[in-house]
Amino acid sequence: MQVSINADNRAFLKWVSQSDHQTTRFIIQRSRDNETFFDVREIEVKRESVEAGQQLQFAFTDSKFLRTTEYYRLMEYEVDGQSHIYSSSSLKPSSPVSIVKNGEMRLVRVMVEDSKNIMALVSTETGLGVPCEFEISKANDVILKPAYSLSGGNYLVKLRSSTGEKQFKFTVKNDDVL
Repeated sequence: MQVSINADNRAFLKWVSQSDHQTTRFIIQRSRDNETFFDVREIEVKRESVEAGQQLQFAFTDSKFLRTTEYYRLMEYEVDGQSHIYSSSSLKPSSPVSIVKNGEMRLVRVMVEDSKNIMALVSTETGLGVPCEFEISKANDVILKPAYSLSGGNYLVKLRSSTGEKQFKFTVKNDDVL
């Protein structure tokens, strides 16, 4: 199993079935402590479309944003009732800032530990302010909706609160123009 983080700070898993297994289903599990795992998704394998010895490729993107280090593992169930639990892999968010697609609109999302009395500002790397609507999500994340599409380049998010100021740099690629 290969695990990676996509641009939205979500886990992306990719794996290939074992050619000698007659898999009927996979269960993807997630854990915060690498000890207690919870089922995230069950993927059924349609046996009638699989030839003996054929390897199948699978991919899964978790709908949950990574806020802290998470562990993922696979459980595989075969036709004869055997099961296999594969070793876990860990993922840590690459940045607290991510670009999130919401329908046609793209937003800047900043993971914060405490959203109380916080103000968020977006600017270009050279300091030009970017007008944004600002809101706090149910998960206490800061969501910024730019008034216009951000062109490719480097930007800063400044978070100001009573405890001080933090800055995070993020990049918009030309192909993911906001």
